[in-house]
Amino acid sequence: MGPFSGKVGTVVGASWHGIDYMRSLPTTSNKSASIPQLGQRAKMILLRGFLLGTDEIIKRSFQNFTQATPMNGALSYNLKHAITGTCPDLRIDFPNLLFSKGDLHGASLPEAASVVSNALDFSWINSNFSPMSAADDLVTLVVYDPVEMQFSTLLEAGSREEEIVRIVLPEKFSGHRVHCYISFFSEQFQISSTNQYLGEIEVK
Repeated sequence: MGPFSGKVGTVVGASWHGIDYMRSLPTTSNKSASIPQLGQRAKMILLRGFLLGTDEIIKRSFQNFTQATPMNGALSYNLKHAITGTCPDLRIDFPNLLFSKGDLHGASLPEAASVVSNALDFSWINSNFSPMSAADDLVTLVVYDPVEMQFSTLLEAGSREEEIVRIVLPEKFSGHRVHCYISFFSEQFQISSTNQYLGEIEVK
């Protein structure tokens, strides 16, 4: 029997990357979703929409996962660790949220402060540099404003050796308390650190 494309009864023929294959049509179910299933779907919808705001960071920096893509890995992790409440009253658990996950060393004593209008300064303390904590590691900053429901991110805010970097925020963030995160990325080894939560800071 030669290759075919299309549907014959309950079988579909198709081709992917030059490989002909057949698969069965999915069966439909008249069963209503259970309450736990509905809760899981609600969590997935909440997280997927939320994490899209950091898609570029996740693609580069979410590592050490077993799922097919970094985004799927981030969804799987955050579903387990960064959602609180019960359906329909679900909330993001900001201190446990991860956009970046890896083996690179994080920051020592990181802090965030708003010292000028519409900006945040992130600082930390360096000790001895090493391959897992190099002077030229890139700094990644993530800020989330829950009032505006908007992220402000900076993938290359500076280097680890600088010990302080600044992110300029949208003017509409002024006066709001925002959630702040910092992580590092090594271009040499293509590995990231797990992001650290620095708390809520009020923007001047």
